[in-house]
Amino acid sequence: MSSCASPSAPPPVPDAAPVCGVGVLGDRTRDIDFEFRVVGADAIDKSLKDGDDVQLVFPPQGGRVIFVGVRATNIDPCAVQLSGAIRDISTKQVRVDARTINLNPDGTGWGTSGTPSQSLIAAVSNYSNIPLCPNQWSATNVFDTQYELEVTLKEHNSNGAKARALTKTIHVTPRCSEPGLGAECRCICHANYQLGEVCNLDAGDQ
Repeated sequence: MSSCASPSAPPPVPDAAPVCGVGVLGDRTRDIDFEFRVVGADAIDKSLKDGDDVQLVFPPQGGRVIFVGVRATNIDPCAVQLSGAIRDISTKQVRVDARTINLNPDGTGWGTSGTPSQSLIAAVSNYSNIPLCPNQWSATNVFDTQYELEVTLKEHNSNGAKARALTKTIHVTPRCSEPGLGAECRCICHANYQLGEVCNLDAGDQ
């Protein structure tokens, strides 16, 4: 009487970075470098520098966020971890969002989180969506107040090599400047906002 051998378990699959079809940006023997980028309600990618304003945006998931990204070089662009954090300067309370993205080469040895112009749905996937409102965390109004913005870009840990990372910090001021949604933004982003609080928009949502 013949017997059937028990099937053996398949060998474990080693961790690997998702294939994105892009080679190293810049010179990987040099330190990682990046510039801050931001996307507003118009879904256009712009440079962001110390002291700049940032638009509070009504995202598909609700509330108000800022979409923060990078333009980076000297890095493997596949499956990098992008982490963004807003810190209340007085209380040190923090709001954080992190996600894994592929950088898009711009032909100069640098790569960006997104593209020059995209949909907000695409921005949700490719930028750090730092949640600022409803404001149940900051001691002050989120809008018209300066905060610390900290961004960390971390390379994928490939083949057991130590993952390289870079963190930079600048100061930014969030604004309720999205057309047609200003009053609601100021309501849910004011200091001591209570979840479920009714926003009075009689004056017009400007």
